[in-house]
Amino acid sequence: MLSKRQQNDFIVLDDNFKGYSTRYFNLPRHYEKYLESILISNGMILDRLHKMAYDIIIDYELINVEEIYIICLLKGGFQFAADLFNKLQSYSCTRSKYIRISIDFISASTYINDSIGHNTKINPCTDMERFRNKNVLIAEDLVDTGTSLTNVEEYIRRYNPTSVRTACLLVKRRPDCPGYQPDYVGFEVPNRFIVGYAIDYNNYFRDLPHICSVNDEGKREFYDRS
Repeated sequence: MLSKRQQNDFIVLDDNFKGYSTRYFNLPRHYEKYLESILISNGMILDRLHKMAYDIIIDYELINVEEIYIICLLKGGFQFAADLFNKLQSYSCTRSKYIRISIDFISASTYINDSIGHNTKINPCTDMERFRNKNVLIAEDLVDTGTSLTNVEEYIRRYNPTSVRTACLLVKRRPDCPGYQPDYVGFEVPNRFIVGYAIDYNNYFRDLPHICSVNDEGKREFYDRS
């Protein structure tokens, strides 16, 4: 049986961390005035994913798993899931026992502008019966309150997989709510509104390669008034 990793087994960005100026990085310039700062560069994301993938492969080796079924939460999780998928495959190929990696998708959303709704819209992109008696790894971009991930995990467990684990790139530090503790975490970040690396704000900012925080002007400019 897999166990959750230690709570400090990830990189922590302190609340007083201001990030880096956008002028030091390559990014779409039409977004520049709407960003407070760059919190995590693309290079640092990819380096962290190398270690996350290694930890995941080692943990699944210990219980003799032959295949891992990644379920990516769309839309924001697709870049994280794709990069994690590639790194898991690379590590698996170098091990004495090969673990097959598969990937599928679920659309899940609770956000309305910069607020979080209470209901999660879940739309599977495949027949969920295929996960019965399988080892599932949910790949999520960002854990805020944990509402989406909690609801998605409950939904997946209805189909009786052998195990369900979660890998999340970012977890927000939210003293106002208990949140959700994933099995694998890339970074713990302050409670700011975050975009980039496929994480969007009303379908903008997905094309930013870095993890950034949005300023008030950006929230107003891209606010969905429909």
